[in-house]
Amino acid sequence: MRRYIPIYVKVLGWLAVNVLVLVLLVIGFLRLQFHMSLDWMLLGPAGERISSIGDRVTGELSRIPETEWAGALKQYEAAYGVTFALFSRSGSQVMGAALNVPAELTPKLADKRPADDRHPSRRPPPRRPPEVATDAAGGRPHDAPPKPRFMQRTGSPARYWAGIHLDLTYGPDFMPLTLLMVSDSITGGGLFIDLWPWVGLAAACLTMSAFLWLPFVRGLTRSINHLNSAARNIAHGRFEQRVPEKRSDELGELATSVNAMAGQLGDYVMQQRRITADVAHELCSPIARMQMALGIVEQRSTPDQASYLKKLDNELQHMAKLVEEVLTFSKAETLPERETAVDIHLRELIEQVIAREAASADVVIDVPADLTLHTLPEALDRALGNVLRNAVRYAAQGGPIAISATRKNGSAIILIADQGPGVPPDTLPRLFEPFYRPEVARARHTGGSGLGLAIVKRCIEACKGTVSARLREPQGLEVEIVIPSK
Repeated sequence: MRRYIPIYVKVLGWLAVNVLVLVLLVIGFLRLQFHMSLDWMLLGPAGERISSIGDRVTGELSRIPETEWAGALKQYEAAYGVTFALFSRSGSQVMGAALNVPAELTPKLADKRPADDRHPSRRPPPRRPPEVATDAAGGRPHDAPPKPRFMQRTGSPARYWAGIHLDLTYGPDFMPLTLLMVSDSITGGGLFIDLWPWVGLAAACLTMSAFLWLPFVRGLTRSINHLNSAARNIAHGRFEQRVPEKRSDELGELATSVNAMAGQLGDYVMQQRRITADVAHELCSPIARMQMALGIVEQRSTPDQASYLKKLDNELQHMAKLVEEVLTFSKAETLPERETAVDIHLRELIEQVIAREAASADVVIDVPADLTLHTLPEALDRALGNVLRNAVRYAAQGGPIAISATRKNGSAIILIADQGPGVPPDTLPRLFEPFYRPEVARARHTGGSGLGLAIVKRCIEACKGTVSARLREPQGLEVEIVIPSK
């Protein structure tokens, strides 16, 4: 069974894929522009966060003794989930957890800023120059120039390194320091990349796109649902079904074509039914005259001719019965116009049908005495009679025939079950088609014409109900009739 996926979900899915492809293309273009480096990330919020961390580390470490720097770095590690370490411009580590720095990263650790004012023989700078101001949060003010920064991915599995050169010196030689941050994830615990704003942006884009696409997709799916419903009704013979033709696109043209098809099919089927009914009606008179003439011939026949005349009489009776069923089938369609719905006691109606159609058969009834219906009594009587007649004809020898009824969700559900041989499973969808008989029931001696269950369907539809059939286990057939209670 195919999984049902609404068109709207498909549209949003393709939109999300489109957005993802565009994002990947942009990222790929930026990486190529920056020579496959991650330094382009430092142009955005990631660079601002790294600069802010660098200023905070500079401000905090400049106020405490060098012996307490390691503890301060561990606090930052605990806060951000990233390894913090301090390196000299020569690439040697002076503080923090021991790191094995890749060779390609060592050149970036060197602070290339002018060092004339850092030379101890001239004017040793303090650990935190007093002229470097900070904002209220302890970070770099907006008008201060950014410190040199870098970011790189190395190794497999990948590790991500981000560094910033600080206005901070270490030791008696006043070595300028570089703050290095290391993470196994490109997000760096939100320090390198904060995914939540991107997730929020993507969600906002998809939500806005959903609202923008909603009128279009709803109109599209509404038209398709109308077409689907109309096609389903036309397939069930309700040719009066029409589809709104308000659209001015291909779906509007399709709706016009479906309406035209339904009208032509309805006219064709109506003509065929009228022809069938007229032919059946016209056949009644010659068949009656033939039966009358045969009766006269039988009175004057010799004993040798009696057997042949008997066969001829059987054929005429079979023809008369077939014509009668064709007329009944044709009239069943006009039952709602010829009959008025009334309140009936279902159990009493079923007992009358059993007395007429299956007086000698073993029939078990399980129908509440107070179950009433507001429906067409003649149509329901004829439908029940045909179903019961079929059960007696094909399954009376297999065991009792069970008739039960219950009320559920405002409808009466009538079940007629037998224990006969049933029908082949592939014939179930066609059982209620006119003139269709399963292979096991096509013998002439059964008297079946293939119209009995078709008449049942017409009668039940006249009662605004539905009828279906299913096989029983281990054998047998069960016919279910559902009719609205009111």
